[in-house]
Amino acid sequence: MIATLRLLLLVGVWILIGAGVPLLPALAQPAGSAPATAGKLRVGTFPDNKPWEFHDQAGTLVGFEVDMIKAAADRMGRSVEFVPMAFRDLFPALEDGQIDVAMCSISLTPEREKRFDTTQTYYDTSQGMVVLTSSHIRTLADLIGRTVSAEAGSTNEKWLVTHSARYGFSQIVPARGLDQAVQWLHEGKIDAYFGDMPALMYRLLDAPELAVVQRQSTYERYTLTLPRGSPLTEPLDAALSQIKQDGTLSAIHKRWFGAMPAPGSAVNTVRERAGRGN
Repeated sequence: MIATLRLLLLVGVWILIGAGVPLLPALAQPAGSAPATAGKLRVGTFPDNKPWEFHDQAGTLVGFEVDMIKAAADRMGRSVEFVPMAFRDLFPALEDGQIDVAMCSISLTPEREKRFDTTQTYYDTSQGMVVLTSSHIRTLADLIGRTVSAEAGSTNEKWLVTHSARYGFSQIVPARGLDQAVQWLHEGKIDAYFGDMPALMYRLLDAPELAVVQRQSTYERYTLTLPRGSPLTEPLDAALSQIKQDGTLSAIHKRWFGAMPAPGSAVNTVRERAGRGN
């Protein structure tokens, strides 16, 4: 049943979007950063981000990106230590040396590329708008005078701020996770929530009262983010290349979405990382 639902999810995303080994021992952190624990990769993430990272019924952290980073770290000869925090705190944590890597379906942007190191991208997608099916909201034009929401610090929130005047939003309320946003929708605190399509569609599997009614013409490319000048950037990027080439990442995709990724997708194609021709 779950496999069938995941396959339906994958098909739904394609329709709506229009379709997205040991290497080195522990190395020192950049100047100003706290030293990393030998043999461990400290990965900061917000664990309320299905299907990328979330806690299952047993309380175990699971998800597409969780499996991905474990596989990549294994190729590097490292274990993974997950450091939970709000999405908006991930980037200050990188700069303060609290974590080695930020991972939470992080979209590559020019601002982030200038501020941090990034790996090659590993997933392509788009943004969408979710509402209650009982509402009369079907397009962006229906949001005049309405309250909207997105994950605090995300590219979704940035899109809302940029287009607020154009669409006449009355208020933009930052959320901490999709579950909180769904609760707000039911309580009437917000009228629409904006997020990336895979997370929205995955959440809709057990929420028939919700619907994705609009897709924004954006292009989101997910990447792992590291402190500027981190000695871990190249080894981690190389490890991503390995799990793409040997089929590990494609198998992870099938595990979480019920089907293999399309040929030539970011899941199974090695790409130049940002700053090196990507």
